[in-house]
Amino acid sequence: MSDVLLFSAGLDSFPAWHYLGKPPALYFDIGHRYRDQERAAMMALAERCGIEVSVSRELDLSRWEADDAIIPLRNVYFAMLAANRADRVWCVGVKGDATADKSPAAFRHISQLLTDLSGRPVRLDSPFWQMTKTEIVAWYLGQGLPAGDLLLTFSCSRADSLAVHCGRCPSCLRRWISLANNGVDAPFEADPWTWARVADYYVPAMRDGTYPDHRAEEFFAALNAIGFLPAPTARHATSPDGRR
Repeated sequence: MSDVLLFSAGLDSFPAWHYLGKPPALYFDIGHRYRDQERAAMMALAERCGIEVSVSRELDLSRWEADDAIIPLRNVYFAMLAANRADRVWCVGVKGDATADKSPAAFRHISQLLTDLSGRPVRLDSPFWQMTKTEIVAWYLGQGLPAGDLLLTFSCSRADSLAVHCGRCPSCLRRWISLANNGVDAPFEADPWTWARVADYYVPAMRDGTYPDHRAEEFFAALNAIGFLPAPTARHATSPDGRR
């Protein structure tokens, strides 16, 4: 079975390239707002690590990009085009992902659709459904791989700077949590834990069960590591979460 990894030069897909045994990688240039930063990170990692990555310009989805940087059905488009190149398409989702086009259930549906329409077995999957971002970084570091290479990855949904993560978006917050929980100090334009939304939204939401336990635990662990907040003493029941 031929494989291809959908590669975004992010903190998930770069460790996945190592985890999966360095398969061929495919990057889609879709015209999104942070494409320049993402492409710069992709090229830096490819040169540094010898990643065999193809760049596709078959899609321009910029007109569908929402204010929060989400592009509906993006992974469906990616899977369809990647299925022309390989039988197994790796698209990195992590534990707790539950958006419409990125969850174990969604990937099963997409796999069946592509199989039915192509007339051959096609599988869309993630190697990390049972791992959090913090655990993915821990696995990477546990292999003795360079922490410095993780800092070449890109995980920001704003497009204000080519060099530094903003520290003021959900992607930056999740990046900081996973790196901080593994003792990796990463640069940000502003400290993510000082973002007003952390106190106004994330702390109450993590405490009231809006997010799954594992995300709340890692969130508070990172805050406690810098002495920002005490851990919560009680939690309400949790529910599946499709939020970023």
